[in-house]
Amino acid sequence: MPRCRAWLFCVLVVLALSILPAPAVAQSGGPGQPLIHVVQRGETLFSIARRYQTSVDAITHANGIADPMRIYIGQQLLVPGVPALPGTWVTHAVQPGETLEAVAVQYGLPWRTVALANRLLNPHLLTAGQVLQVPVGDGVFLGGALHTVQPGETATGLAFRYGITLWELREVNRTTDTVLLLYPGRWLLIPGLRPSWMPAPFAEVNLDPLPVQQGRTLRIRVRMDEPAQLRGRLFDRPVAFVEENGVYYALVGVHAFAEPGLYELTLTAPGEGGAEVAVSVGVIVEQGAYGYERIVVPASQSELLAPDLVATEQARLEELRTLFTPQRRWRGPFLQPVDAAVSSYFGTRRSYSGGPYNSYHAGVDFNAGKGAAVRAPADGIVVLAEPLAVRGNALMLDHGWGVLSGYWHLSGFEVAVGQEVRAGDIIARVGNTGLSTGAHLHWELWVGGVSVDALKWLAPAYPWDDMEPTPAP
Repeated sequence: MPRCRAWLFCVLVVLALSILPAPAVAQSGGPGQPLIHVVQRGETLFSIARRYQTSVDAITHANGIADPMRIYIGQQLLVPGVPALPGTWVTHAVQPGETLEAVAVQYGLPWRTVALANRLLNPHLLTAGQVLQVPVGDGVFLGGALHTVQPGETATGLAFRYGITLWELREVNRTTDTVLLLYPGRWLLIPGLRPSWMPAPFAEVNLDPLPVQQGRTLRIRVRMDEPAQLRGRLFDRPVAFVEENGVYYALVGVHAFAEPGLYELTLTAPGEGGAEVAVSVGVIVEQGAYGYERIVVPASQSELLAPDLVATEQARLEELRTLFTPQRRWRGPFLQPVDAAVSSYFGTRRSYSGGPYNSYHAGVDFNAGKGAAVRAPADGIVVLAEPLAVRGNALMLDHGWGVLSGYWHLSGFEVAVGQEVRAGDIIARVGNTGLSTGAHLHWELWVGGVSVDALKWLAPAYPWDDMEPTPAP
Protein backbone atom coordinates (compact mmCIF):
# COMPACT_ATOMS: atom_id res chain seq x y z
CA MET A 1 0.00 0.00 0.00
CA PRO A 2 2.73 2.59 0.85
CA ARG A 3 4.38 1.86 -2.52
CA CYS A 4 1.07 2.52 -4.32
CA ARG A 5 0.67 5.83 -2.50
CA ALA A 6 4.20 6.88 -3.38
CA TRP A 7 3.66 5.91 -7.00
CA LEU A 8 0.36 7.84 -7.09
CA PHE A 9 2.04 10.91 -5.56
CA CYS A 10 4.76 10.91 -8.25
CA VAL A 11 2.14 10.66 -10.98
CA LEU A 12 0.22 13.60 -9.53
CA VAL A 13 3.40 15.72 -9.34
CA VAL A 14 4.24 15.01 -12.98
CA LEU A 15 0.67 15.83 -14.05
CA ALA A 16 0.77 19.07 -12.07
CA LEU A 17 4.01 20.09 -13.78
CA SER A 18 2.59 19.30 -17.20
CA ILE A 19 -0.41 21.61 -16.81
CA LEU A 20 1.22 24.48 -14.97
CA PRO A 21 1.43 27.79 -16.88
CA ALA A 22 4.64 29.46 -18.11
CA PRO A 23 7.37 30.51 -15.67
CA ALA A 24 6.90 33.42 -13.32
CA VAL A 25 10.17 34.45 -11.76
CA ALA A 26 10.81 36.83 -8.88
CA GLN A 27 13.23 39.72 -9.10
CA SER A 28 13.38 40.07 -5.33
CA GLY A 29 13.37 37.41 -2.65
CA GLY A 30 11.61 39.43 0.04
CA PRO A 31 7.91 39.09 0.73
CA GLY A 32 5.73 41.82 -0.76
CA GLN A 33 8.03 42.39 -3.72
CA PRO A 34 6.47 42.27 -7.21
CA LEU A 35 6.85 39.34 -9.56
CA ILE A 36 8.73 39.37 -12.85
CA HIS A 37 7.11 37.21 -15.53
CA VAL A 38 9.25 35.82 -18.38
CA VAL A 39 7.20 35.76 -21.58
CA GLN A 40 6.87 32.33 -23.18
CA ARG A 41 6.00 31.27 -26.71
CA GLY A 42 2.33 31.84 -27.57
CA GLU A 43 1.60 34.19 -24.67
CA THR A 44 -0.18 37.54 -24.98
CA LEU A 45 -0.58 40.41 -22.54
CA PHE A 46 -4.20 39.35 -22.18
CA SER A 47 -3.32 35.78 -21.18
CA ILE A 48 -0.64 37.00 -18.75
CA ALA A 49 -3.01 39.54 -17.17
CA ARG A 50 -5.76 36.91 -16.84
CA ARG A 51 -3.35 34.49 -15.17
CA TYR A 52 -2.37 36.99 -12.47
CA GLN A 53 -5.89 38.46 -12.17
CA THR A 54 -4.75 41.92 -13.20
CA SER A 55 -5.36 44.08 -16.29
CA VAL A 56 -3.51 44.56 -19.57
CA ASP A 57 -3.36 48.31 -18.88
CA ALA A 58 -1.68 47.73 -15.51
CA ILE A 59 1.08 45.60 -17.04
CA THR A 60 1.43 47.96 -20.01
CA HIS A 61 1.93 51.05 -17.84
CA ALA A 62 4.22 49.27 -15.34
CA ASN A 63 6.59 48.24 -18.14
CA GLY A 64 6.30 51.27 -20.44
CA ILE A 65 5.04 49.16 -23.35
CA ALA A 66 4.19 51.35 -26.35
CA ASP A 67 2.38 48.64 -28.33
CA PRO A 68 0.52 45.99 -26.26
CA MET A 69 0.44 43.74 -29.31
CA ARG A 70 4.24 43.50 -29.44
CA ILE A 71 5.78 41.44 -26.65
CA TYR A 72 8.46 38.85 -27.29
CA ILE A 73 9.73 35.53 -25.99
CA GLY A 74 12.09 36.00 -23.05
CA GLN A 75 10.88 39.53 -22.25
CA GLN A 76 10.75 40.17 -18.49
CA LEU A 77 7.54 41.90 -17.43
CA LEU A 78 6.88 43.48 -14.05
CA VAL A 79 3.49 42.30 -12.77
CA PRO A 80 2.24 45.09 -10.47
CA GLY A 81 0.21 44.27 -7.40
CA VAL A 82 1.22 40.59 -7.34
CA PRO A 83 3.55 39.88 -4.40
CA ALA A 84 6.28 37.27 -4.45
CA LEU A 85 5.78 34.14 -2.39
CA PRO A 86 6.31 34.61 1.37
CA GLY A 87 9.21 33.11 3.25
CA THR A 88 12.94 33.06 2.55
CA TRP A 89 13.67 33.04 -1.17
CA VAL A 90 16.67 33.91 -3.31
CA THR A 91 16.95 34.57 -7.01
CA HIS A 92 19.22 32.54 -9.26
CA ALA A 93 20.31 33.68 -12.75
CA VAL A 94 20.61 30.67 -15.05
CA GLN A 95 24.08 30.25 -16.55
CA PRO A 96 24.75 28.98 -20.10
CA GLY A 97 24.32 25.21 -20.17
CA GLU A 98 22.86 25.02 -16.66
CA THR A 99 19.97 22.63 -16.09
CA LEU A 100 17.15 22.66 -13.56
CA GLU A 101 18.77 19.67 -11.84
CA ALA A 102 22.01 21.62 -11.56
CA VAL A 103 20.26 24.60 -9.97
CA ALA A 104 18.32 22.43 -7.54
CA VAL A 105 21.36 20.45 -6.36
CA GLN A 106 23.25 23.67 -5.57
CA TYR A 107 20.54 24.62 -3.08
CA GLY A 108 19.99 21.11 -1.75
CA LEU A 109 16.47 20.90 -3.20
CA PRO A 110 14.60 18.41 -5.37
CA TRP A 111 14.32 19.73 -8.93
CA ARG A 112 10.53 19.38 -8.75
CA THR A 113 10.45 21.89 -5.88
CA VAL A 114 12.22 24.52 -8.00
CA ALA A 115 10.00 23.69 -10.99
CA LEU A 116 6.82 24.11 -8.93
CA ALA A 117 8.05 27.34 -7.31
CA ASN A 118 8.58 28.88 -10.75
CA ARG A 119 5.54 27.29 -12.46
CA LEU A 120 7.77 25.91 -15.21
CA LEU A 121 5.85 24.62 -18.20
CA ASN A 122 8.88 22.64 -19.37
CA PRO A 123 11.36 22.00 -16.51
CA HIS A 124 13.94 20.77 -19.01
CA LEU A 125 14.05 24.03 -20.96
CA LEU A 126 15.92 26.90 -19.31
CA THR A 127 17.34 30.00 -20.97
CA ALA A 128 20.66 31.62 -20.06
CA GLY A 129 19.90 34.80 -18.14
CA GLN A 130 16.51 33.52 -16.95
CA VAL A 131 15.87 34.32 -13.29
CA LEU A 132 14.54 31.58 -11.00
CA GLN A 133 13.00 31.98 -7.58
CA VAL A 134 14.48 29.41 -5.18
CA PRO A 135 12.90 28.60 -1.78
CA VAL A 136 16.07 27.97 0.21
CA GLY A 137 14.59 28.20 3.70
CA ASP A 138 17.82 28.87 5.60
CA GLY A 139 19.35 30.75 2.65
CA VAL A 140 22.24 28.29 2.30
CA PHE A 141 23.91 28.22 -1.11
CA LEU A 142 26.03 25.08 -1.40
CA GLY A 143 28.03 25.96 -4.53
CA GLY A 144 30.58 23.76 -6.25
CA ALA A 145 30.56 21.74 -9.46
CA LEU A 146 28.34 18.90 -10.59
CA HIS A 147 29.53 15.43 -11.52
CA THR A 148 27.40 12.95 -13.43
CA VAL A 149 28.06 9.45 -12.14
CA GLN A 150 29.44 7.10 -14.78
CA PRO A 151 29.14 3.29 -14.82
CA GLY A 152 31.60 1.65 -12.43
CA GLU A 153 32.36 4.78 -10.38
CA THR A 154 32.37 4.57 -6.58
CA ALA A 155 31.97 7.17 -3.86
CA THR A 156 35.45 6.39 -2.49
CA GLY A 157 37.00 6.80 -5.93
CA LEU A 158 35.24 10.13 -6.52
CA ALA A 159 36.28 11.46 -3.12
CA PHE A 160 39.90 10.54 -3.87
CA ARG A 161 39.69 12.01 -7.37
CA TYR A 162 38.44 15.41 -6.18
CA GLY A 163 40.51 15.55 -2.98
CA ILE A 164 37.62 15.55 -0.50
CA THR A 165 36.54 13.22 2.29
CA LEU A 166 33.78 10.68 1.87
CA TRP A 167 31.92 12.40 4.73
CA GLU A 168 32.00 15.77 2.83
CA LEU A 169 30.66 14.07 -0.28
CA ARG A 170 27.74 12.57 1.68
CA GLU A 171 27.06 15.76 3.65
CA VAL A 172 26.94 18.16 0.71
CA ASN A 173 24.66 15.83 -1.22
CA ARG A 174 22.25 15.70 1.73
CA THR A 175 22.29 11.99 2.45
CA THR A 176 22.67 10.23 5.79
CA ASP A 177 23.19 6.80 4.26
CA THR A 178 26.22 4.93 5.53
CA VAL A 179 26.98 4.06 1.90
CA LEU A 180 26.43 6.76 -0.71
CA LEU A 181 24.19 5.16 -3.31
CA LEU A 182 25.58 5.73 -6.79
CA TYR A 183 23.98 4.88 -10.09
CA PRO A 184 24.84 6.01 -13.64
CA GLY A 185 23.37 9.43 -14.40
CA ARG A 186 23.00 10.60 -10.80
CA TRP A 187 24.05 14.19 -10.11
CA LEU A 188 26.61 14.68 -7.34
CA LEU A 189 27.69 18.07 -6.05
CA ILE A 190 31.46 18.32 -5.58
CA PRO A 191 32.22 21.13 -3.07
CA GLY A 192 35.01 23.61 -3.66
CA LEU A 193 35.20 23.25 -7.44
CA ARG A 194 34.39 25.90 -10.05
CA PRO A 195 30.92 25.14 -11.44
CA SER A 196 30.84 23.90 -15.02
CA TRP A 197 27.73 22.71 -16.83
CA MET A 198 29.45 22.13 -20.16
CA PRO A 199 30.46 18.88 -21.88
CA ALA A 200 34.20 18.43 -22.35
CA PRO A 201 36.20 20.14 -23.77
CA PHE A 202 34.00 23.16 -22.87
CA ALA A 203 34.67 24.47 -19.36
CA GLU A 204 32.72 27.75 -19.27
CA VAL A 205 30.62 29.92 -21.58
CA ASN A 206 29.84 33.49 -20.57
CA LEU A 207 27.63 35.94 -22.48
CA ASP A 208 27.52 39.64 -21.67
CA PRO A 209 25.15 41.40 -21.55
CA LEU A 210 22.09 39.17 -21.18
CA PRO A 211 19.60 40.03 -22.44
CA VAL A 212 21.18 42.14 -25.18
CA GLN A 213 19.39 45.06 -26.80
CA GLN A 214 19.04 45.82 -30.50
CA GLY A 215 22.05 47.77 -31.76
CA ARG A 216 24.39 46.62 -28.98
CA THR A 217 27.47 44.40 -28.88
CA LEU A 218 27.34 40.90 -27.39
CA ARG A 219 30.60 39.56 -25.99
CA ILE A 220 31.10 35.80 -25.88
CA ARG A 221 33.82 34.44 -23.59
CA VAL A 222 34.64 30.72 -23.64
CA ARG A 223 37.10 28.72 -21.55
CA MET A 224 38.18 25.30 -22.75
CA ASP A 225 39.78 22.38 -20.94
CA GLU A 226 42.42 22.36 -23.67
CA PRO A 227 43.26 24.39 -26.81
CA ALA A 228 40.68 23.78 -29.53
CA GLN A 229 39.42 25.03 -32.87
CA LEU A 230 36.31 26.79 -31.64
CA ARG A 231 33.52 27.77 -34.03
CA GLY A 232 30.20 29.47 -33.46
CA ARG A 233 27.01 30.56 -35.20
CA LEU A 234 24.39 33.13 -34.18
CA PHE A 235 21.73 35.05 -36.15
CA ASP A 236 22.44 32.70 -39.07
CA ARG A 237 25.97 34.13 -39.25
CA PRO A 238 29.31 32.54 -38.35
CA VAL A 239 30.97 33.79 -35.16
CA ALA A 240 34.75 34.20 -35.27
CA PHE A 241 36.76 33.51 -32.10
CA VAL A 242 40.20 34.74 -31.07
CA GLU A 243 42.25 33.21 -28.26
CA GLU A 244 43.83 35.66 -25.84
CA ASN A 245 45.50 34.78 -22.51
CA GLY A 246 43.93 31.31 -22.58
CA VAL A 247 40.39 32.60 -23.15
CA TYR A 248 38.43 32.51 -26.42
CA TYR A 249 36.61 35.74 -27.25
CA ALA A 250 34.08 36.72 -29.89
CA LEU A 251 32.15 39.94 -30.46
CA VAL A 252 28.76 39.89 -32.17
CA GLY A 253 26.88 42.96 -33.36
CA VAL A 254 23.10 42.83 -32.87
CA HIS A 255 21.29 44.54 -35.73
CA ALA A 256 19.18 47.59 -34.82
CA PHE A 257 16.21 45.95 -36.57
CA ALA A 258 16.77 42.44 -35.11
CA GLU A 259 13.41 40.95 -34.12
CA PRO A 260 13.17 40.82 -30.29
CA GLY A 261 13.02 37.26 -29.00
CA LEU A 262 15.05 34.15 -28.31
CA TYR A 263 17.93 33.11 -30.59
CA GLU A 264 20.25 30.11 -30.45
CA LEU A 265 24.03 30.42 -30.21
CA THR A 266 25.71 27.18 -31.30
CA LEU A 267 29.33 26.46 -30.36
CA THR A 268 31.29 23.49 -31.71
CA ALA A 269 34.75 22.13 -30.99
CA PRO A 270 36.55 18.80 -31.50
CA GLY A 271 36.10 16.48 -28.54
CA GLU A 272 37.79 13.29 -27.44
CA GLY A 273 38.63 11.13 -30.42
CA GLY A 274 38.05 14.01 -32.85
CA ALA A 275 34.25 13.87 -32.68
CA GLU A 276 32.47 17.23 -32.79
CA VAL A 277 31.01 18.46 -29.48
CA ALA A 278 28.23 21.06 -29.74
CA VAL A 279 26.83 23.40 -27.10
CA SER A 280 23.69 25.51 -27.61
CA VAL A 281 22.96 28.62 -25.56
CA GLY A 282 19.86 30.83 -25.72
CA VAL A 283 20.37 34.54 -26.39
CA ILE A 284 17.50 36.92 -25.65
CA VAL A 285 17.34 40.11 -27.75
CA GLU A 286 15.42 43.01 -26.24
CA GLN A 287 13.87 45.92 -28.07
CA GLY A 288 15.96 49.11 -27.96
CA ALA A 289 14.55 52.51 -26.98
CA TYR A 290 14.96 54.48 -30.21
CA GLY A 291 13.26 57.65 -31.37
CA TYR A 292 12.05 58.84 -34.77
CA GLU A 293 13.34 61.50 -37.18
CA ARG A 294 12.08 63.01 -40.41
CA ILE A 295 14.79 63.94 -42.86
CA VAL A 296 13.99 66.38 -45.68
CA VAL A 297 16.37 65.89 -48.60
CA PRO A 298 16.91 69.08 -50.64
CA ALA A 299 15.80 68.79 -54.26
CA SER A 300 19.37 69.51 -55.35
CA GLN A 301 20.53 66.31 -53.58
CA SER A 302 17.63 63.97 -54.32
CA GLU A 303 19.61 62.19 -57.04
CA LEU A 304 21.95 60.90 -54.30
CA LEU A 305 19.15 58.56 -53.15
CA ALA A 306 18.95 56.79 -56.51
CA PRO A 307 18.80 53.01 -55.79
CA ASP A 308 21.65 52.10 -58.14
CA LEU A 309 23.94 54.74 -56.62
CA VAL A 310 23.11 53.66 -53.09
CA ALA A 311 23.64 49.97 -53.95
CA THR A 312 27.04 50.64 -55.56
CA GLU A 313 28.25 52.52 -52.52
CA GLN A 314 26.92 49.86 -50.15
CA ALA A 315 28.83 47.18 -52.06
CA ARG A 316 32.03 49.20 -51.73
CA LEU A 317 31.63 49.46 -47.96
CA GLU A 318 30.60 45.80 -47.63
CA GLU A 319 34.08 44.82 -48.84
CA LEU A 320 35.62 46.59 -45.86
CA ARG A 321 33.26 46.49 -42.91
CA THR A 322 33.30 42.67 -42.80
CA LEU A 323 37.09 42.56 -42.42
CA PHE A 324 38.31 40.43 -39.54
CA THR A 325 41.80 41.01 -38.20
CA PRO A 326 42.76 38.61 -35.37
CA GLN A 327 45.00 41.20 -33.69
CA ARG A 328 43.15 43.37 -31.17
CA ARG A 329 44.50 46.92 -31.43
CA TRP A 330 42.05 48.63 -29.06
CA ARG A 331 42.98 48.30 -25.39
CA GLY A 332 40.16 49.91 -23.45
CA PRO A 333 37.28 52.36 -23.81
CA PHE A 334 37.12 54.28 -27.09
CA LEU A 335 37.60 58.05 -27.18
CA GLN A 336 34.99 60.42 -28.60
CA PRO A 337 36.29 61.31 -32.07
CA VAL A 338 35.33 65.00 -32.00
CA ASP A 339 34.76 67.58 -29.26
CA ALA A 340 31.14 68.41 -29.98
CA ALA A 341 27.59 67.67 -28.85
CA VAL A 342 25.53 64.82 -30.31
CA SER A 343 22.90 66.02 -32.79
CA SER A 344 21.47 62.61 -33.81
CA TYR A 345 21.77 59.30 -31.99
CA PHE A 346 22.29 55.78 -33.29
CA GLY A 347 19.25 53.65 -34.05
CA THR A 348 16.83 56.52 -34.64
CA ARG A 349 14.12 55.33 -37.03
CA ARG A 350 14.18 57.62 -40.07
CA SER A 351 11.77 58.80 -42.73
CA TYR A 352 13.22 60.53 -45.80
CA SER A 353 11.15 63.25 -47.51
CA GLY A 354 7.86 62.04 -46.01
CA GLY A 355 8.42 58.34 -46.75
CA PRO A 356 7.94 55.43 -44.32
CA TYR A 357 10.13 54.86 -41.26
CA ASN A 358 11.82 51.86 -42.86
CA SER A 359 15.45 52.84 -42.21
CA TYR A 360 17.50 53.81 -39.18
CA HIS A 361 20.44 56.04 -38.36
CA ALA A 362 23.43 53.70 -38.46
CA GLY A 363 25.80 56.07 -36.70
CA VAL A 364 26.12 59.04 -34.34
CA ASP A 365 26.10 62.63 -35.62
CA PHE A 366 28.13 65.33 -33.88
CA ASN A 367 27.31 69.00 -34.34
CA ALA A 368 30.89 70.06 -35.13
CA GLY A 369 31.94 73.00 -37.27
CA LYS A 370 33.68 72.67 -40.60
CA GLY A 371 37.39 72.04 -40.21
CA ALA A 372 37.16 70.67 -36.65
CA ALA A 373 39.71 67.95 -35.89
CA VAL A 374 38.53 64.32 -36.05
CA ARG A 375 40.61 62.03 -33.84
CA ALA A 376 41.03 58.25 -33.86
CA PRO A 377 38.96 56.77 -30.99
CA ALA A 378 41.34 53.81 -30.71
CA ASP A 379 44.44 52.36 -32.34
CA GLY A 380 43.85 51.08 -35.84
CA ILE A 381 44.86 50.95 -39.49
CA VAL A 382 43.36 53.14 -42.21
CA VAL A 383 41.52 50.94 -44.73
CA LEU A 384 39.54 53.63 -46.61
CA ALA A 385 40.13 57.30 -47.38
CA GLU A 386 38.29 58.37 -50.54
CA PRO A 387 35.31 60.42 -51.76
CA LEU A 388 31.94 58.64 -52.02
CA ALA A 389 28.74 59.96 -53.57
CA VAL A 390 26.36 59.64 -50.60
CA ARG A 391 28.77 59.70 -47.66
CA GLY A 392 31.07 62.33 -49.09
CA ASN A 393 34.73 62.17 -48.12
CA ALA A 394 34.82 58.91 -46.14
CA LEU A 395 37.43 57.30 -43.89
CA MET A 396 37.47 53.90 -42.17
CA LEU A 397 39.72 52.36 -39.49
CA ASP A 398 40.25 48.68 -38.71
CA HIS A 399 40.68 48.17 -34.96
CA GLY A 400 40.89 44.34 -35.01
CA TRP A 401 38.57 41.51 -33.96
CA GLY A 402 36.02 42.59 -36.57
CA VAL A 403 35.66 46.09 -35.07
CA LEU A 404 35.81 48.91 -37.64
CA SER A 405 34.85 52.58 -37.46
CA GLY A 406 33.76 55.01 -40.20
CA TYR A 407 33.71 58.80 -40.57
CA TRP A 408 31.55 60.49 -43.24
CA HIS A 409 31.05 63.97 -44.81
CA LEU A 410 34.65 65.02 -44.13
CA SER A 411 36.27 68.11 -45.67
CA GLY A 412 39.66 66.42 -45.93
CA PHE A 413 41.95 63.61 -44.77
CA GLU A 414 45.02 63.78 -42.50
CA VAL A 415 46.04 60.13 -43.06
CA ALA A 416 46.35 57.66 -45.94
CA VAL A 417 45.28 54.05 -46.56
CA GLY A 418 47.60 51.58 -44.84
CA GLN A 419 48.75 54.06 -42.21
CA GLU A 420 48.75 53.02 -38.54
CA VAL A 421 47.16 55.47 -36.12
CA ARG A 422 47.05 55.75 -32.35
CA ALA A 423 44.12 56.73 -30.17
CA GLY A 424 43.87 60.53 -30.19
CA ASP A 425 45.71 61.07 -33.50
CA ILE A 426 44.09 63.58 -35.87
CA ILE A 427 42.84 61.59 -38.87
CA ALA A 428 40.52 64.01 -40.71
CA ARG A 429 38.56 67.28 -40.64
CA VAL A 430 34.81 67.80 -40.30
CA GLY A 431 33.02 68.82 -43.49
CA ASN A 432 29.72 68.99 -45.38
CA THR A 433 30.28 66.64 -48.33
CA GLY A 434 27.94 64.06 -49.84
CA LEU A 435 24.31 63.80 -48.69
CA SER A 436 24.57 66.36 -45.91
CA THR A 437 22.60 69.49 -45.07
CA GLY A 438 25.27 71.09 -42.90
CA ALA A 439 28.73 70.59 -41.46
CA HIS A 440 28.80 67.66 -39.03
CA LEU A 441 30.58 64.37 -38.34
CA HIS A 442 28.82 61.05 -38.82
CA TRP A 443 30.63 58.39 -36.74
CA GLU A 444 29.79 54.75 -37.35
CA LEU A 445 31.00 51.53 -35.72
CA TRP A 446 30.70 47.96 -37.01
CA VAL A 447 31.13 44.71 -35.11
CA GLY A 448 31.23 41.67 -37.35
CA GLY A 449 29.89 43.78 -40.23
CA VAL A 450 26.86 45.02 -38.24
CA SER A 451 26.39 48.67 -37.25
CA VAL A 452 26.19 49.12 -33.47
CA ASP A 453 25.86 52.05 -31.10
CA ALA A 454 29.36 53.56 -30.98
CA LEU A 455 28.58 55.67 -27.90
CA LYS A 456 28.34 52.49 -25.81
CA TRP A 457 31.99 51.83 -26.59
CA LEU A 458 32.94 54.99 -24.70
CA ALA A 459 31.87 53.42 -21.39
CA PRO A 460 34.73 52.21 -19.15
CA ALA A 461 33.28 48.68 -18.76
CA TYR A 462 32.02 47.99 -22.29
CA PRO A 463 32.83 45.31 -23.41
CA TRP A 464 36.25 44.76 -21.85
CA ASP A 465 35.60 45.06 -18.11
CA ASP A 466 37.65 41.98 -17.24
CA MET A 467 39.91 41.72 -20.29
CA GLU A 468 43.62 42.25 -19.84
CA PRO A 469 45.02 44.97 -22.12
CA THR A 470 47.14 43.76 -24.99
CA PRO A 471 50.58 45.28 -25.53
CA ALA A 472 50.79 47.99 -28.14
CA PRO A 473 51.65 46.57 -31.59
